[in-house]
Amino acid sequence: MAQDLLETISALQNTAIGNCRKRIEDAAAKTKKILGSDPRDADEQRKCEKPSRGVTSVLKGKHGL
Repeated sequence: MAQDLLETISALQNTAIGNCRKRIEDAAAKTKKILGSDPRDADEQRKCEKPSRGVTSVLKGKHGL
């Protein structure tokens, strides 16, 4: 009896873990699809890169400081 319960619990755990993994994979695929299809993403990546000039130089150029 105890062995049957342990097998049932193990099967339920494996099923739950499998379902979670599938949802995570689906969400990751959806995110990749969304991020990869937007041309604005290239602009966002460029903004995240290290600027070619320092912050002070940018402020001087924009505001004449």
